[in-house]
Amino acid sequence: MGSAIFTNGNNAYQVANIMYAGSVSEVPENRRQNGTTHSFKMITGLGTVFSYYKNEEFARKSRGALAAMLDTVKPKAFKHGGEFIDPSHIVCFSNVIQFKKPVGPYTHGLVLTMDTAEEKSQEIWLRYKSEDHAQKARKALWATVHSVNGMSNQTEKPPVAEHAASTSALPF
Repeated sequence: MGSAIFTNGNNAYQVANIMYAGSVSEVPENRRQNGTTHSFKMITGLGTVFSYYKNEEFARKSRGALAAMLDTVKPKAFKHGGEFIDPSHIVCFSNVIQFKKPVGPYTHGLVLTMDTAEEKSQEIWLRYKSEDHAQKARKALWATVHSVNGMSNQTEKPPVAEHAASTSALPF
């Protein structure tokens, strides 16, 4: 990697400050400006920014270059499909949630809350095609957060069940 600065043509971002980079997606027809057709989302400590491109190929090449930079600067990242998540900026993450109505092929998900100043940018939804895939992803996320915080990567269970049992016996 020759630089720790990602540029999309208009703006330059310090790679170390990017805590989330989404996958490339098509820009809806009614939101296209200046001939842009594809974009990907990034979250920094200040909020969300979108990187727009005039075609899918340029968007994928740019996102690939960013991925290489992120892998170098943040090797312990959590990756989900085309998404990159810096686990050191995860404030909390949910249990597996079953969707009331499937979102395309996805039936289950997780919600991550990120450490960013812009409130509407704090939540990231990770979607999965089955409960089993979502549970495995949650376990992998758990292990990743543990390793980033210098804890062992043992296969321990989250203390949720133990904590719930101990608090139900409280007299108040």
